[in-house]
Amino acid sequence: MRKRVVSTARRLRAMWATRSLVPIGLLVTLLFPAVAVADDDEVSLRRMAFAERRGRLTVTTKFSELVDRRSFQRLSSGLPTTVLLRGWVFRDGGQVPIAFTLASIRVVYDLWDEIYTVTFDGPDGKRVRRYRSRIDVLEALTRLRRFPIANLSDVKVGPNYRLGLVVELNPRPQALLKETRRWLSKPAGKERLDISSSVFGSFVSIFVNPKLSEAERLLRFRSQPFYRVSQ
Repeated sequence: MRKRVVSTARRLRAMWATRSLVPIGLLVTLLFPAVAVADDDEVSLRRMAFAERRGRLTVTTKFSELVDRRSFQRLSSGLPTTVLLRGWVFRDGGQVPIAFTLASIRVVYDLWDEIYTVTFDGPDGKRVRRYRSRIDVLEALTRLRRFPIANLSDVKVGPNYRLGLVVELNPRPQALLKETRRWLSKPAGKERLDISSSVFGSFVSIFVNPKLSEAERLLRFRSQPFYRVSQ
């Protein structure tokens, strides 16, 4: 699918004031510079790329600041490192999400074979990749490429939407990780959007108050507005 991007700094400033958005293929998004996260308590605006793919809305984004120098060095220790990602899609200005998504990324280094094994568990199931380069592992841990976040049938033509994300490095409560695995084992569909789930509830709570998290590091950010222009 072809995508066409039209953007200038002056036009973007004007568009932010008037809510007039620039088309990108079938999805439309305001392009803003990515904002570096200086503090875990901040909710930053993050530029993200959205696209339609096989009946779903997908996002491409990165959050490399989640892993600091110490955490990067520890990837080669043989101890597991886990990244937990939770996100919702909601109408701009709304409180109730129209979609909820979750992914777990886990890396373990084999000291004997000198190979990193990365396990990604998300909406499309579980996949395993192996790497020899720690830089490649960092990329696998902190970048999403065409990651499914909603069914297109739930994203109506016209209204503005945003994506909110909470990303945690090594979340400590084992009960949360157990609930995450249970949630990921469900078939994709509306039953996934279970607001009674502890995974969903903890996401909402942490997005509002990051001090509730016991993770080593936590990032919260939201996307620029986007909307669909046609079915």
